[in-house]
Amino acid sequence: MVLPASLYPSHNFCPVSDVISCQPCLLPVFASGAVLVEPVEVSPHGDLLDLPWQTELCCSSTPAQLHHGGEEEDRGSAPSDTGHPHTLQCLFRNFTSTLGPHPETEPSRATCWDILCRVDETWDNVICDLKHPATSSDTSIPGSVALSLQHLTTLPDIEVNSTHGTDCVGEDSITCSIALHVVSSIVVVTANVSNTTAGPLVMLSVPPRMSQRLWKPSPPLNLTHTQTTEGELILSWSDPQPHASPVQLSYEVRYNTSQSTSHPNWLHVDVSGAQWVSLTGLRPGLQYTLQIRSHHPALPHLWSDWSQQHLIRLENVTYLPERVVASFGDSVTVYCVCNDLRVNASTMVWILNSRDRLPKSQYAAVNDRVSKITVRPSEQRLSDTLHCCQPFGETYSCNYHYSTIYIKDPVIDISCVTSGDLDSMTCRWNNLPIGGINFMSRVADLSCDVMEEAERVGVPVGVVRQAKCESSGYRGVKSCNLQPIRVTSCYKLWMEAKTDNSTRSHPVYITPMDHVKPHPPSGLEAVSMPSGVLKLAWVPPELPIYDMQYQVRYALSTGRAHPFWQVLALQTESWAEVLEPDVCGVYNVQVRCMHINGSGTWSDWSHLLYTSTHNSRAPDQGPDFWRVFQEDPASTQTNVTLLFEHSPIVEPTYCVEELVVQHQGSGGTVTEERIGLVSSYSFEWRGEVHSVTVKAQNSQGSSTRNTHMTLDRHSKRKGVEAPSFSAAHFQELLCWDEFNFKNRKKENKGLSSEKVCFLSDGCSELDRLYSIST
Repeated sequence: MVLPASLYPSHNFCPVSDVISCQPCLLPVFASGAVLVEPVEVSPHGDLLDLPWQTELCCSSTPAQLHHGGEEEDRGSAPSDTGHPHTLQCLFRNFTSTLGPHPETEPSRATCWDILCRVDETWDNVICDLKHPATSSDTSIPGSVALSLQHLTTLPDIEVNSTHGTDCVGEDSITCSIALHVVSSIVVVTANVSNTTAGPLVMLSVPPRMSQRLWKPSPPLNLTHTQTTEGELILSWSDPQPHASPVQLSYEVRYNTSQSTSHPNWLHVDVSGAQWVSLTGLRPGLQYTLQIRSHHPALPHLWSDWSQQHLIRLENVTYLPERVVASFGDSVTVYCVCNDLRVNASTMVWILNSRDRLPKSQYAAVNDRVSKITVRPSEQRLSDTLHCCQPFGETYSCNYHYSTIYIKDPVIDISCVTSGDLDSMTCRWNNLPIGGINFMSRVADLSCDVMEEAERVGVPVGVVRQAKCESSGYRGVKSCNLQPIRVTSCYKLWMEAKTDNSTRSHPVYITPMDHVKPHPPSGLEAVSMPSGVLKLAWVPPELPIYDMQYQVRYALSTGRAHPFWQVLALQTESWAEVLEPDVCGVYNVQVRCMHINGSGTWSDWSHLLYTSTHNSRAPDQGPDFWRVFQEDPASTQTNVTLLFEHSPIVEPTYCVEELVVQHQGSGGTVTEERIGLVSSYSFEWRGEVHSVTVKAQNSQGSSTRNTHMTLDRHSKRKGVEAPSFSAAHFQELLCWDEFNFKNRKKENKGLSSEKVCFLSDGCSELDRLYSIST
């Protein structure tokens, strides 16, 4: 095989036959000086070198040792005579297709570049990289560096044909590539440093595309991490497919926690013979960034690019499994890995559904970092949650993460209520977590019996809908609203786990019209009759349009927060009568309704109504009363309390609805105060003449016969100034103890028809009671 002259730097060239036969060959002389070339050794692969190919390009400056006639005189070391001109000698250090330590054959002051030629991943280009090592500080060889790639193809007549070439120039580093257009070809590489061509020429053989030869691998893929039940953290990955070499690649893993992209603090781990590695020393609460690259063992410096970033963030605890699906009655084992090495797994406790501490007999420590528990899932829940918590006295410290056990086909009590306007239906259920579920419905214009039978034989009917749901915030109870609705259609309702659509509850079939909660009756009226009967009447709700049954409750109004209600028997008419035990009492009355056949639910109670009494005339007389004085020795002010005695109504022709107290001072000014039906009344008396009258009143008027009291001061008795009063009759004198309210009968002493003053035995001078005039 003969190479064309165009492949050599000038018309003076050595044929390949001389190169192959290892004969000495002198390269031409350039304007920059002569280049001394040593004979080329025979390659173990023949006259062509295999790709990938890596070596060093080394150059040194030496004095010229040439004969005047152009013949080489001495092939030994150059003399150190500084009078001789210096030449630049550049050589490829050796020819090899494998990496490894290079023999130190270049001059001690040589400057070297690493050169690597390879076929790219797509097998479309030959790429040569020439780099000045970053660790080298030798800049004794100035000037530019150039690479020339020449593409040759072998024709059927065994001749070599030059197709095209490319030239690349740089200083410290060059990346040069040439496209491949045929299955097999040859690429000739020529290096040039400061116009000095390195010799001899290098011919690289491009292997066929399907060859199992080596090239730069692609980055690893599918980075994932898992934790084992022993607490070990495993990072795994896979190689790109198809893999070009049957030999297992070697890998390098790097990871760091630095948030700075410009100065990451990478930690490196080497991996050989496996596509996984166990990571240790990772701390919870930190986010780690990981990447992997690979290389073939025969080319340890030909690394792939780094893979895409993979992030790992450990919580204080990790659950294995984090989610699991089980049937009722199954035994489920869950592991808790303590990533905080300061916590011992033997101290951890397990909490079910965020509220129930499980007995210690159900769990145990696997080792210092792992605790495991075995439980059986609930029957009436869509899922159970398990927390692994650290005890602190009587409380527990729990991470917000938890393990979820989804139960297959649980029986969940779903109850629904249709609004009184028949435009929406609200469904509720209990014993479910607040999040992680979907409330689903399927509606069909069929009766529920027909819909159930159709689905039982595998015929899907109706349209699936997802309801709008809201949390009630108490033990996971939620409500979902379906709107608008078809009140006579059948609704199939069920629950689904958001993270596992195969986990769903048993369905419930509902017709909205059978679950109506009507609006309460309106317009409630109540009238007390003289015969002792309380008559009630109300207006039924407009919707739904069907017969109703009613429930009435009533209670004597006492002002208490929880009255003692009495309930009448169910009514089918919109009126009722109640026998009143107290014809003059005021009652609280309410009414509610529901479908007459008992379907649906009761409405809310109507607004509270207070009854009014029936009066044919005004009261005859006002109440009798007693008076109690409480005097302040430091002032002339006296507190007067009136205690009323209410007389029973013999004939229910009228009722007393309230009391009115009339005050008249010494100046003749008269004021009135309505005080309701009370048992006592107090006011302040400052010593002047004061007249008090108490009247009974109802809707027909006030009483005309009333009790009067006049307060005045005169001479003291036993050192105490006693008030006087006018009296027509005296019946009894009562001594009222402020605390025990004991009363005694006393004999009247020193009676006078005009004025009298009593101080009963056993009463204090500041707490005196005087009989009242009528």
